[in-house]
Amino acid sequence: MHGKILRYSLATGVGVITNHSKKIFELRKESWHDNRHLPTPGMLIEFRCNNSGYIVDAKASAFQGFPEDSYIKEIDFWKTETDEELLYKEQEIRAMIIQKIFKETNFFTLKEIPLNLSVEKSIEKYFFQELSAINLMTQEFKNIQEPLLDYLQMKRFLNKAIDHLVFTDKNITIDVFSDRLQSLNKLSYTHNHFVQNINVNPQKIFEEYFLENQLYYKATMQAAIGLEERILQLNTRIKNYITETKIIHSKIESKTVKDVKSLEVKLKTLKQNIAKYDEEAKPLQECLKQLHNVIQNFRQKHSPVFEKAFKHFYLIVLQKTIKMLNLCATDLDNFVWKLSTQSTPIHNTFFKQNISGSYCSMTFLWMYLQNLNKSKLNPNDKKAYDSYLRYKQKYEKTFLIYVNNAKLENFLKIKIMSESKFNTVIIAKTDADFFSQIRNSVFAGIYLDATLSEHTETLITEIKKTKNTQAQIITIPNKKD
Repeated sequence: MHGKILRYSLATGVGVITNHSKKIFELRKESWHDNRHLPTPGMLIEFRCNNSGYIVDAKASAFQGFPEDSYIKEIDFWKTETDEELLYKEQEIRAMIIQKIFKETNFFTLKEIPLNLSVEKSIEKYFFQELSAINLMTQEFKNIQEPLLDYLQMKRFLNKAIDHLVFTDKNITIDVFSDRLQSLNKLSYTHNHFVQNINVNPQKIFEEYFLENQLYYKATMQAAIGLEERILQLNTRIKNYITETKIIHSKIESKTVKDVKSLEVKLKTLKQNIAKYDEEAKPLQECLKQLHNVIQNFRQKHSPVFEKAFKHFYLIVLQKTIKMLNLCATDLDNFVWKLSTQSTPIHNTFFKQNISGSYCSMTFLWMYLQNLNKSKLNPNDKKAYDSYLRYKQKYEKTFLIYVNNAKLENFLKIKIMSESKFNTVIIAKTDADFFSQIRNSVFAGIYLDATLSEHTETLITEIKKTKNTQAQIITIPNKKD
């Protein structure tokens, strides 16, 4: 039957479904048999129960949206039990419209088949589900700023960041990411589908989708088929009558038949019928020929236009899907970073390690790359490394901390990394380390402890002798230790 998911937990694998009569059913992950979609609240589904009322099979419905020009509406979804039944209803409505056009059209005078759906609108309708998801998410993520993550490149590192966060902080469950992960899952499936079918045959789509949705074309095809059948009937009758006339002629010529007059009357009737049906067939044949020309012209006119537009639109939707994947991934990464800044277990573990980056996927990428031989990277790792360097150069702001108190050091590190995902922190442990850092690197800010052995003013003087003249210098008084 048809239903809608009211809620679902990825952590427990349990959710709640309602049907058209508002009856509630429990959905368990072992009953979900859909490799394309994860169950998510608000999803329209098709499900089946056993005799005890427990769901034994469930999957996403093929009908997730009902545009204004759709033949069926959401109310039809709830009035039907299965997608097959709903599809039949859609086809039935379309057949009625075609029949109406068929009755109202004079095919003897038809010179051109009109479009009821333009090429552009037809292609948009073909990609309705994908475009709807993209447009909805575009509004949701309109405030996401650059830089955008490359999801296809950063997927595994983003997953590592999430897995480590959930494992480290028991107060954070995978459920808090469910909506974002569902969005990524939908877009990822769409992307994979587009990539796998990048060489899709537009002509096949033209035949199976564009022409099937051209109602005037379908009505004309129906008229042509009707004419062919009628002409075939007439020709069959003429053929039979001709055969009968030959038999009668043979009998008359043999002079073995006594009642020749009655045969001559019958022969005359047959000839009249032949003439009658031949007369009826002629305009039908002319009309059929004209319809065949009209149909052929319609196909020849729109096929190349459709093929060109489809290929162009296909790439546009693919590009939009990739951009939306990157937006969703960036939003998820921002969310992970935000959670990490509020997580005490992460403060007590991750930030105490010798890691300069904030808790985000780029840092996990850096942790992976630092163990590799940069001169022997495979193509994918080389691409990731180049992306990381561009990201680091363009967006990262680095801060230097030189204090003599471990707690203060970690406090400042967490504070800086909590202010921006792009903030990184270098810790100087000795004077030599400090002087080496300010000579070789440029910092957005430098934190100094007033209790350091060397006078703070001397350190500041040394900083100003380097390329860090624009760096913000913050001294930490002893009372804030």
